[in-house]
Amino acid sequence: SRTRMGSKICSAVILLLAVTLLHSNSCYGNPALHVSSKDRIAKGEKPLSDLPHNEDPLADDHKFDHEAFLGHEDSEKFDQMTPEQSTAALAKIVDKIDKDGDGFVTQQEMYSWIDYIAKRYVRENSKRQFNDYSDGKEDAKIDWDTYKTKVFGPSPGPHTTKTIERERRRWQRADRDADGLLSLAEFTDFAHPEEAAHMRELVALESLEDLDRNGDGAIDEAEYIGDMWSGKDSGEPEPDWVQQERDTFRSQRDANKDGKLDLAEVSAWILPTNYDQVDAETKHLFSQADLDKDGRLSKQEILDHHDIFAGSQATDFGEALRNHEEL
Repeated sequence: SRTRMGSKICSAVILLLAVTLLHSNSCYGNPALHVSSKDRIAKGEKPLSDLPHNEDPLADDHKFDHEAFLGHEDSEKFDQMTPEQSTAALAKIVDKIDKDGDGFVTQQEMYSWIDYIAKRYVRENSKRQFNDYSDGKEDAKIDWDTYKTKVFGPSPGPHTTKTIERERRRWQRADRDADGLLSLAEFTDFAHPEEAAHMRELVALESLEDLDRNGDGAIDEAEYIGDMWSGKDSGEPEPDWVQQERDTFRSQRDANKDGKLDLAEVSAWILPTNYDQVDAETKHLFSQADLDKDGRLSKQEILDHHDIFAGSQATDFGEALRNHEEL
């Protein structure tokens, strides 16, 4: 449901930013390892949008849907178009989504498109970083020392020792052929471990280590809440949402009811397997635009619901069009 989509994406907790923030900069110094659990996401993937999903079906703010359907950059470009330009551009995208050319977009075709848009960030971000570390040679491989020097500098101080050890551990996990070097595919696993099955346990472990302040190998309720809310130290009254999070910790996160989260429970929290946000957004778009309820969308149905799929207000919208040929 739309409500479930909004709560899953906005209130649960993102490790992804923590996982990728360090790698988003090729300059060294001051790498950031920790973000509050309020900024984590209970998903093993980048969210479809960083925007809240408006839960009011009568609202005309569909920015979340625009970013899920177009991607952040193209969504912004659409916002600068005239209605005529935006409609024409949207029509071209619909033709791309309709892979079999039968004049209708099925749920599977829509799912494939939204999934492509969501993963485009991972591909482009990884390639950009890899090209920086490999001097633009995409067929090259990166060695650990080159990466470490570019990220941490030629003479990293002792305060970065733990960070470097964690990076090295992730590097070794991503190095599938164990040759000490990372190809573009392996580097993508390294920079975005949430996207690779063999890396996901490490994602959960890094999150546990971030929140486990007393070093007992688990996250207790105080550590769980303390990562979200620091008001206790200043004597602020505890807001209602904090109590709700306490209830969530006890009733949902702590599955074995021992008062703390072990690695398996942390994994279930931040990398759930029972929710597919691409599927949820696909179904939402169909619920809004498939007025004849035949389980498919004609181009006209999509254009008639232009406000749901794209913004409008002339620029080149075509990043998705140019790159989608690989789908």
